[in-house]
Amino acid sequence: MKNKYQRMNVLEKKKCRRSYYQTAKGKEMKARFIRLNILGIVGLLFSIFLVVSSYYEKSLNWATWCMAILLTIFSLVFILGAFYIRGKVLNQFAIKNDK
Repeated sequence: MKNKYQRMNVLEKKKCRRSYYQTAKGKEMKARFIRLNILGIVGLLFSIFLVVSSYYEKSLNWATWCMAILLTIFSLVFILGAFYIRGKVLNQFAIKNDK
């Protein structure tokens, strides 16, 4: 039963998410997931802006590339980590609230 949430169909997943996000812990986790996703998206957009603006100013050097690559990696870790943790938390909730 380690992957109960992953084996649910779409309607069961929606119902599980809805019931989890109505709990106090679920409301707090939803805010954290949204914050992680926003930080990741802003980081990705800023790294793209950094490369594009440096290209147009003709000042694209190795430091700009390193900064943009590191920012992109960390942003992707934030986004993918939020999805991974969401799945893990919802799976534990689905196992505990098995009816």
